[in-house]
Amino acid sequence: MRSAHRPEVDGLRALAVLPVMLFHAGLGLFPGGYVGVDVFFVISGFLITTIIVNERLAGTFSILQFYERRARRILPALFFMGAVTLPLAWKYMLPAELDAFGRSLMSVATFVSNVFFWRSSGYFDAAAEVSPLLHTWSLGVEEQYYLVFPLLVLALWRPDRVRLWIAIALVTVVSLLGSQWLLKDRQLAAFFLSPARAWELLAGSMLAMACSQGFRPLALDLRLREWLGLAGVALIVGPMVFYGVDTRFPGFSAVPPVLGTVLIIAFVTPDTWVGRLLTLRPVLWVGLISYSAYLWHQPVLAFGRLMHTGALAPAASVGLVALALVLAHVSWRWVEAPFRDRSRWSRKQIFWASGAGTAALFAAGLFLALSKGAPQRWSEASQPFIRPAKTSITGCPAVNEQLNVCRLGVPGVAPTMVLVGDSHAYAIGDALDQQLRSKGRAGLLVHTPCHPIPGLFDSREELTPARVAFCAEANRRVIAEVENPAIESVWVAIRWTARLYPMGSDIDAPEFDNGEGGHELDYPFRKNLAFDGTRFTEAPGPKAGALAGYIERLAALKPTVVMYPVPEAGWTPSRVNLLALASGGELPVVSTSSERFLARNAAALRVLDSVSSPNLSRSKPSALLCDTFLQGRCAIQANGQLFYADDDHLSATGARLVVGDMAARSWDRR
Repeated sequence: MRSAHRPEVDGLRALAVLPVMLFHAGLGLFPGGYVGVDVFFVISGFLITTIIVNERLAGTFSILQFYERRARRILPALFFMGAVTLPLAWKYMLPAELDAFGRSLMSVATFVSNVFFWRSSGYFDAAAEVSPLLHTWSLGVEEQYYLVFPLLVLALWRPDRVRLWIAIALVTVVSLLGSQWLLKDRQLAAFFLSPARAWELLAGSMLAMACSQGFRPLALDLRLREWLGLAGVALIVGPMVFYGVDTRFPGFSAVPPVLGTVLIIAFVTPDTWVGRLLTLRPVLWVGLISYSAYLWHQPVLAFGRLMHTGALAPAASVGLVALALVLAHVSWRWVEAPFRDRSRWSRKQIFWASGAGTAALFAAGLFLALSKGAPQRWSEASQPFIRPAKTSITGCPAVNEQLNVCRLGVPGVAPTMVLVGDSHAYAIGDALDQQLRSKGRAGLLVHTPCHPIPGLFDSREELTPARVAFCAEANRRVIAEVENPAIESVWVAIRWTARLYPMGSDIDAPEFDNGEGGHELDYPFRKNLAFDGTRFTEAPGPKAGALAGYIERLAALKPTVVMYPVPEAGWTPSRVNLLALASGGELPVVSTSSERFLARNAAALRVLDSVSSPNLSRSKPSALLCDTFLQGRCAIQANGQLFYADDDHLSATGARLVVGDMAARSWDRR
């Protein structure tokens, strides 16, 4: 077998880590840059198996020594990164974020961060951009591999290694097929969990096993190896350029970068074209610090975003990537390298330090989780502006898989009104509950998992016959609730413009940009299509017709109050408040342009205004929040009142304003 130190493999690490960093920076250069992690998996599988097999053949393999090497390699830099991020998280994270950060710290300490992120988030979600430890999911996969694979080798080792070959090949095939199968409806599991990723590490393991048993790739003609190396680069770089967040990944889509990595490891040497490129001094430097670079890039980018009220400019993202490389060099020079030196740190000291670091990380995470993100960091008077009250409706039973019904108002009283809609309906649910109780009344909040407007769908992925039928039945059940003779009125609360985009909005972007640095990050509706019974379309006309027809149908059944668009904020006001308090300042006045609101919602407003019915009343949050507290501005926070829970949902205070207005246009006017 070839020498354990392979300079071209160091260069391959650089090819893996830089696209990952640039992908997470959101620069658009490598929309599929996340496949760099798959390259790392193959490299790890190859190197670890090479070490184990060589030592097993020499009769010097020791489990204790193996885990000592892994501890020296992985843990010191990981603990250092965790220690640095803790005070930053304490200062710049909102309570819910700090709570999640604490739980992620606990998962890192126990080597199950991939399981934690599988259960709590998506890798491509907007929230992932401000999750400092999201990237540790891959360390969890590798650490689980390190725990299992050496034991598998020891258990199945025979001089001919046939049983070991059969076991590795079988697990590789099952893992790959399982990964592809999970993509159908459990993509997060396929992405994060070790059983669906094991085949990538084992691909490197099989190459190492083959090299130990007579496979001599260097015996091939140099020209052939040149072309195989170029093919390997193409198989890695191609997905980095042509894949994206919508790619069904990993599964079979991960085969090209995995195969490309195997080709480079097997056939590339420093004297080949690819080898000369990978052994350039700048490339080798990045490869040398690649582990620390991977560790640091996500926290640096996440805290860069957390310390900023709006979206980062490209130049700022580039600067953060450069900062991560600087920190990586510092970490490699003064943390990684010293702890690998056995003359400075004995095995016993390494194990004791590893145990202490693990316990410290876990304890810190446990405290943050148990304290629910430590809201006591701020004064009692400031806490409502850092942690605005959101709707907390309880007891919303699923009547069936298509319908959830929340009971509001006075218990034991027959409901006389129904609130329908999306999350904007939930946002006013608590305020409506209080309003109903004050009137001695009761009502229902009815919600389905489908687009709230019949005939519309949130994305192409929903356009299956089964989904169409499911949503048709869900909307029928909503109408059945409205048609109940005991129901006297209907309220509708929907995020109209976002739900209907693109439908001719004068601001041609789905995510709201307030033009003042506040740019929405968590946009849930990527594409909305109308269905007329025979076809789907993105054209504005059919979607506008669906909206108008929906309102007209409700108004034909019962007196109906429509909540018009809530002015969007663009930024999260609690983050604006946190940053002001963190810098020692006072709570700011937060507002957006009234003109911007009108331009953003012009298309939806035109459609809503066009619906004519004597049974229809209109409640306009903009009339309550825009040009009232501040001239020419829509108030997000003013006069010591916070009206928003996030960038588009009303807080308890804002909801009470709107619900009061809707009530005045509903039962209060009769």
